[in-house]
Amino acid sequence: MTKEKKSTIIMVSGILSSLVIGGITGTIIAFTLSDKGVDYSQVHVNENDQKALYEEYLKNPRDPLEYKPYELANIAFYKYSLNEFTRSEINSSAVAMGVSQVTNGQSIKNKDISFSESVSSSAFVKVAKRFYVQDDKVDIYNGKLIDDKNGLGGQYSACEEMSVEEYKDSWGKDLSNPVIYTITSETTLNTSSITENDNGYLISLDLDPLKSVTRYVKQMMQMSSLSDAPEFDYVHVEFSLDSDLNLLEMNVKEAYYVWVVGKNYTEATLTEKYMILDEETPIPSIDNVVYY
Repeated sequence: MTKEKKSTIIMVSGILSSLVIGGITGTIIAFTLSDKGVDYSQVHVNENDQKALYEEYLKNPRDPLEYKPYELANIAFYKYSLNEFTRSEINSSAVAMGVSQVTNGQSIKNKDISFSESVSSSAFVKVAKRFYVQDDKVDIYNGKLIDDKNGLGGQYSACEEMSVEEYKDSWGKDLSNPVIYTITSETTLNTSSITENDNGYLISLDLDPLKSVTRYVKQMMQMSSLSDAPEFDYVHVEFSLDSDLNLLEMNVKEAYYVWVVGKNYTEATLTEKYMILDEETPIPSIDNVVYY
């Protein structure tokens, strides 16, 4: 596994509610006959060369405010991926038709070994998944959600194994990138900006709701077992960096339609906090329940 591929798997937003709503006959007929989902296979976007952007930044550093927002973001992504020990904490929520789904999780990277977990709960859906990455192999565990006085956790049994490349193809996650959105000159709208603050810099990105999510929708469909790809309305992402351009936090606000007994409008938010560590974080064994 290359060093870039050993980055932390970051589970980002998009754990969708499988909202089973009692249907009216006319609604069901209209749903059955209507077009569902978006064919993202026909959308092609050129990825950034993050390494080249970062090396140019090291060679000829400029005031961060002089960079384009997508350039500074990719410099921070690549710099984060170079760290040997990292950990992130994820919290998100999605609301559709008045029903809320809450998701919590974490990601850990210890040099050549990565771990991530995502547990999600709503009135209708309980989801728990774990991912272990080592030696170009990804083990994906499906589990039973635990919801008790300790919080949310998961118990796991079934495991699916695949290579890192297979994981990228089916789940959309490039392990060399801590962010699953595609952030380039093609996907960043002109309303995006960089501002300086007391802690460092804030990159505010309005993303193209089609081109920026081509990899992300693969993860959404896998996590929620969707048969049709979501259709995005808008995607707004903010990244907080320190004065040395270390990635500190990602905040997302987005909205999309999903097809579950009708076309449902979903609004979602996500916060991920990134930590660069000096030493290893213990990775939970498959029998170890982690509560959130």
